[in-house]
Amino acid sequence: MEIWTALGRAKRGFRDDLRLHVVAIISLAVAFMCLGTALLSVENLSRIADRWSQSQHMTIYLRDTAQDGDVAQLRLSLENLREIAKVEQITSARARQLFAEQTNMGSDVSALPADAFPASLELDLADGVVAVRVDKIAERVQRFAAVEEVETYRSFFGQLRSLLDAGRAGALLLAMLVVVCVLAVIGNTIRLAVANRRREIEVLKLCGATDSFVRGPFLIEGVIQAVAASSLAMIVLCAAYFALHGHVDATLTQLTGVRLTFLHPLTVLGTVACAGLVGALGSALSLRRYLQV
Repeated sequence: MEIWTALGRAKRGFRDDLRLHVVAIISLAVAFMCLGTALLSVENLSRIADRWSQSQHMTIYLRDTAQDGDVAQLRLSLENLREIAKVEQITSARARQLFAEQTNMGSDVSALPADAFPASLELDLADGVVAVRVDKIAERVQRFAAVEEVETYRSFFGQLRSLLDAGRAGALLLAMLVVVCVLAVIGNTIRLAVANRRREIEVLKLCGATDSFVRGPFLIEGVIQAVAASSLAMIVLCAAYFALHGHVDATLTQLTGVRLTFLHPLTVLGTVACAGLVGALGSALSLRRYLQV
């Protein structure tokens, strides 16, 4: 069967059952928008996790009673370690100022207690430092009298990875639900379309039309429905992203150091292509019972 003949008949079928197909496309677009939002969230969360895991950092919180001599001795000891690339001392006042700048709270920060902004030493670790060595350094630093607490962020990174794994699992589950939704919606839509054109199908079969000749236009209709719905969802999601991007990107960059990005073009193309394949499968499954007429 010539593909152009099938496309022409599919176009006519779309025109005859336009309302039916439009409802199906809108319904599927909502499902694909939910999936796209989940993928967008997971992709940006993954970038944040990668960015933070690559930044070797350690924070040493100082006691309020720490003497300048003790802090100077601690800094000297840290600067002599080859695993430490940089040591920066942050006073309580400086910590309050940095917090005000990063959160845009301005004068409201002055209402917060002094305990919320302890003095600290911020350490940048050298590249390639293994986690075991970081733990040993933290254990040694903890013994200094001027040290209140040492934060290596290991537990935080573990929680972030767990959250990322849960997000990926949720996105996979949502993708499976969307596949089921596409199969159901397109299957039912094609069944209704076949029912509306049953007399035409019977005439074609009586005239010797093959199963592929009858099946072709409906398969194309299913593919077009799925591709149109997924494309519409990506367009709406992209428009919403650019509309909200300016409001959240600055804050997100300050808090995480990572700029918000949209889905990778290959992810978008892959979603649309997979939608087309599932649409063809849904049409094929719904047509099986109508080939013997």
